[in-house]
Amino acid sequence: MLDKVSSWLRPQQLVDDQSAIWIVDCFQYALEHFDREEFFNRCQLIQPTNTFFPGNVSSVQEKAQNIFQHCIRYAGLSHWPFKLSHTGMSMSSAVLTPDTLTIERDSKKELNQIEVKNDHFTIGYNSQQTLKPEDLAASFAQLFAQYMIFHAAQLPPRGQTHLMEASEVISVFMGFGVVLANSAYTFRGGCGSCFNPSANRQASLTENEVLFALAVFCCYKDISNKEATQHLKKHLRRSFIAARKQAQQLLSDG
Repeated sequence: MLDKVSSWLRPQQLVDDQSAIWIVDCFQYALEHFDREEFFNRCQLIQPTNTFFPGNVSSVQEKAQNIFQHCIRYAGLSHWPFKLSHTGMSMSSAVLTPDTLTIERDSKKELNQIEVKNDHFTIGYNSQQTLKPEDLAASFAQLFAQYMIFHAAQLPPRGQTHLMEASEVISVFMGFGVVLANSAYTFRGGCGSCFNPSANRQASLTENEVLFALAVFCCYKDISNKEATQHLKKHLRRSFIAARKQAQQLLSDG
């Protein structure tokens, strides 16, 4: 009976302990390898609003370029030689020179290309993705994270087998948690006629895992629940509150 009572009194867990610890470990990895100063002093919680993504566009290409330019600035990577290409989501073979293995980010830094062995890093998209700007922004953020992991001196927790999942956590670490959570799951609809797989983001983490990562971000950055949930999809808001409580408990115990 006492075990049942104590279980009932414990805060609701949104994700299992193993996943929660791994997500926190990914944050610790990111703080070590991806510019701690940028995270604490300049990183913002990016919201899917015109305030964060302003601009007038008249074509699909301009829309993609506008989202891309905002995302790369918020990621603190404007000084990296990224190039947007209408080729589908892909990564180039360009690599950093050895003296740039420490990943420095600065969202206030002016455009200044760093030295690479090839001309640039290519990031592709397809025109269908511009139909869902939030998904496109989240996809760009995840690709930036993949590049950073690829050029880091060490793989994230769980190594090669969890690179895609880790890249999503690091995207949240860079401030894109709201857009990742909102695009983590797409309802296909009863007949599937409104479902467009080409426009959707391909998620590796579940909604709950992204929400927990977002909660960790907000704990580290002291961001209020009101700010964090303001532009979350309504069905995610209660889950975020549970995630915040679980994250706070885990971080205080650690």
